[in-house]
Parts: sequence; structure tokens; C-alpha cells
Amino acid sequence: MTELKDVEELKIFRGELFAGILHRTQRGCELTFDPSFFKNPKYQTLTYKIKKQERPYTHHGVNLPPFFAGLLPEGLRFKALVSELKTSEDDLFTLLAASGTRVIGDVYTVASGIKNRSAVEIPKVSQIDFYEFFQQNIKAGLYEKGDEAIAGVQEKLSASMISFPVRAAKENKSYILKLNPKDKPNLIFNEYQCLRLAKKCGIEVNSAKIVYDKNGNGGLLIERFDRVVAENNIIQKVHQEDACQFLDRYPADKYRLSFQEICTGLHELATAPAIETSKAIQLYVFSYLIGNGDLHAKNISLQTNPDTGRIQLTPAYDLICTYLYKDRKMAIKLDGRDDNLKRQHFVDFGLRFGLKEKAIHHFLDQLLEKVKKHQHLLFEIPGLSAKEETLLREMTDSRFQHLR
Repeated sequence: MTELKDVEELKIFRGELFAGILHRTQRGCELTFDPSFFKNPKYQTLTYKIKKQERPYTHHGVNLPPFFAGLLPEGLRFKALVSELKTSEDDLFTLLAASGTRVIGDVYTVASGIKNRSAVEIPKVSQIDFYEFFQQNIKAGLYEKGDEAIAGVQEKLSASMISFPVRAAKENKSYILKLNPKDKPNLIFNEYQCLRLAKKCGIEVNSAKIVYDKNGNGGLLIERFDRVVAENNIIQKVHQEDACQFLDRYPADKYRLSFQEICTGLHELATAPAIETSKAIQLYVFSYLIGNGDLHAKNISLQTNPDTGRIQLTPAYDLICTYLYKDRKMAIKLDGRDDNLKRQHFVDFGLRFGLKEKAIHHFLDQLLEKVKKHQHLLFEIPGLSAKEETLLREMTDSRFQHLR
């Protein structure tokens, strides 16, 4: 079988349509659209930034353009992939060839001569050990028998965060299974409570539940929202791009991008810019109120609704109270600020994007009221000490005062 390091060309697909060839070059890569995709009216673009054109796209420098680099796994899984392939972290082309067909969204690659990786079907959770299950699938051969590629490990919080996709065949659904790292035994419960709180506050989130393995280890099982079941009962891929991708920036810039830059890109692409900008501001305010210091550019994404074609924000994801782990400032800055944010800062920000001042005050008032009503969920994170609860109460009280 062909060695992945020897792969020079990758077939590019959007959904089920063959889009073209990504060719490795000495100075980077070259993307050539297939004439059939170029003429097909179903998609006007490959991605939000990569438009269809007759001449090849030539990319120099890092051997993948930012969009494709953003499809690669992060954190623990990225390191395991590099180790398994015996390549360097800079060899992005080879890593993309190994990442499988089920990356985030509906744009993916297939390498000729390489066996396609299939999704891992999780057995009954009561019959397995989650950590052994994860290790077995890493060691089984990442590009032949391994699980799906996935982005979104909270590496600012913990480089050891364990997060990997699985399939539940009987339910015909795709999930992400998250496990606690050894140094933070309540992390999945933290995220679960934050997701519950967000839902209570009117912020759309992905469905999630806590599950336990045969040894009593907890796992957070989250339903993927970039996969939907079509009428023929086949799972359909949904086009999705995080802010790094739709701004044509590499994943390494996820903490360097400002909220202004992200909302500018969102405003240009969204079908209803005012609605999606309002939702983005509410997500930022909510994250500030719960002490989520890891709302970076890869944790804000747009997707194209497969039924309507509407470009909109995805449900919120990777919501964690990082304040508990001494991560107390916002990951991306709002007008140069990452702490001590006041209501007027958000009002001024929204006005620049054409929002009405009355509307901004209205959604801020509603959000504050709902968070105040349901913030007990944050204080009920399992394993929280009395000292930690006091810390959270002081933080939320202070930030509420700032935003009144």
C-alpha cells in the first residue's frame, strides 16, 4: 500500500461531488478544479473563501492553505498522528492525507491507494473502559482503522484533553466523546453544566449527556451538528468553517484574532448579518459571565444550512468555565480588552456593526436575567470545593455589576 508520505495528490470532495485535485509541490501546493465541479451549479464555491475558477490556485509557503490546515486534528490527537506517521508537524499535506474523510464539515480529501478510514462504532458504554478504548484506536493505525479526525481540543486549557469522534450505528448518529484528563477530573462535568446553562439562557448548543464506562469513568457524549440525517436515512455532511478558516488564517492564529476581525468576517458572509452578529455578541457576553477564557477563533464557526442555504452561526460548543483553572481573561480581545468589560463596550461594538442601541440593551438585559436565574448550574459542577464555589460566585457577581 502507498506510504502517506509519498502521496503527491489528494482528491478533493465537497459533499458527494468530486471537486478537484490538491497537488503537493516543492514550494507548497496547487489546487485544480475538475471541469464537472466548475460547471455544476449546486455549489458556487468550494469554501467561503475559495471560489471556483478555471486556472489552478497556487499556494506557496506552508504546504497547505489555511482552510485545509484547519481540517487537521489538534492537541493530543495531532501529536499521536505525527508520531504514527513518523513525519514532522510541518508536513501538513501528509497529515491531511491521513486525517480521513470525516473531518469537520463537508469538504474532505481522499488519497489514491490509501484505504479510507471508517468511523469508530462505540460498543455499549457499560462494557468498555473509555481510556483503553481511546488508546486502542490510536494504536490500531490512525489512517487505516482509526477514528474520524476532529478539531476542537481545548489546548489552552489542557494539552492532554481527550476528545474523539464515534458513531452509534443503531442510532445512525455521529458523536464526539470527551474524557477527563488526569489533571482535571471534573472537566467534562464542567463543560456539561456550561452547556446546560447556555441552553437555559437561549443560546443554541449541541445535545450532550454524561455516560459511564464499566469502571465508572465518566464521558461527555456530544452529538455532532455538522452531520444530519437525510430523508434516505443517510448521514449528510454540513458545510462548516471556523473563524480561522473563513478569515483565511492558520489555526495558530486562533488566539491572535480579535473579536472585531471575527465579527467583520461573519458580517460579510452571514445571510442575516445583524442576527448572527447579535448571536456572536451574546456568546461572548455569556462566555465572559461564566468565566470561559477559551472562546478562541476556532470555537466560533459558521455553517450553511443544507435545507435553506442560509449561512449562520453554528450552535455554541466547547463552553467551559476556565476561571476555575486560573484562566481568567478572554481568549480573544474586544476592542483591545480581555477583562473588566462593561456594558457600554458591547453597546459601542454592536453599534459599529449596524445594530440598534435599543436592540443591544434588550438582548443584554434578557441574557443577564436568564444567567442570573440559572447560574446555580455553574455552582453545581460536581467536585467543586467550597473555596471554588466562592471564587465563582465572586467572579459572576463582579461581572454582572460590570454589565448592568
